Amino acid sequence: MPTVGEILSAERRRQGKQLADVVEGTKIRSRLIDALEQGRYDDLPSPAYVKGYIQSYARFLEIPAEPLLDQFRTESANTVRRTAPIDRYLAAIPADTIVPRRDRVHEIPRNVWVVVAAGGVLVVLLLCALAQLFGGGGTRNTPPPLSGDETSSASPGAGASTGATSTTTASLGFKVRISALTGLASTLKVTVDGHVDFNGSLQDGASKEYLVTTTAVLVIGNPSAVVVTRDGQTVDVTAGQALTLTATN
Repeated sequence: MPTVGEILSAERRRQGKQLADVVEGTKIRSRLIDALEQGRYDDLPSPAYVKGYIQSYARFLEIPAEPLLDQFRTESANTVRRTAPIDRYLAAIPADTIVPRRDRVHEIPRNVWVVVAAGGVLVVLLLCALAQLFGGGGTRNTPPPLSGDETSSASPGAGASTGATSTTTASLGFKVRISALTGLASTLKVTVDGHVDFNGSLQDGASKEYLVTTTAVLVIGNPSAVVVTRDGQTVDVTAGQALTLTATN
């Protein structure tokens, strides 16, 4: 049974088209087209990128893409891949390359406030403990009442540190990254914690990354042209549906 690359190569030759024609029509580099036709998957990026190449190539030749994608899944499942150069490049990108919105440039991050509040609770508890330990005449000093926020994040005695730490950790949120496949593009609208952070087009290898505290909603025009990750894990995107990510799922 011919491979995906052999099918594409044979159809290209049948239509009398050269490799340069495919490069011009799909905007995919010639070395990647050649590797796909030869079935050298080790020389290609991750499967998510290769699926985009196959779709673009099939669209250029005006043939159905789904049978080719199904066959590629079978072929790639039986192939032991090494880390491609582009994967190593993407992995080397710092995780905190987040561009703040203009109105948040001078804003103190929310998690900093949480850490400061937790530190204040610990200081109050420490002062109360010292007052009880060194208070003279057997008089026990009653610690001041805690506010509602402080009460929910700290409990009496040794449990206070654990409660404050849990609140801080839960408030750190998660990171969402949207990357356009090479040679492909998609419209994209990103709403983070109730604010629209991006509404436009994501093209040809460009990416957006956001730190989400509670909820992120992604509206992607062409899901097959992008890869979405949450804290480094790939997230499936359904065509025609908004993708909602929350801190609890």
